[in-house]
Amino acid sequence: LSVFRDGYEIGATAVLTGHGDKPTPLGVFPITEKDRDHVSNLYDAPMPYMLRLTNDGVAIHATKVENGYITRGCVGVPDGFAKKLFEEAKLGDRVIVTDGKTMGLGDKIV
Repeated sequence: LSVFRDGYEIGATAVLTGHGDKPTPLGVFPITEKDRDHVSNLYDAPMPYMLRLTNDGVAIHATKVENGYITRGCVGVPDGFAKKLFEEAKLGDRVIVTDGKTMGLGDKIV
């Protein structure tokens, strides 16, 4: 995950993503909700520093990335990075989710 502000990268980290029948969706998503101490109502799992991307539960949130788990479609980031991202992110900020192949820097983003 790379974080940009005014065209400059201000942070980057390794992430965990969804897999199998629960892949992380590709596309452009606005941050629609922020919740520092969120708990998933679908999986009863903690999702600290949650930044909601979709109405069906996909979000960026803190997780133990170093353990190498997968998510149920979310983007999991290390705890310390998630806290900083949560503080920096604003409602309405655009999040671009790509697999590195289907959306390049030259692609038009509306």
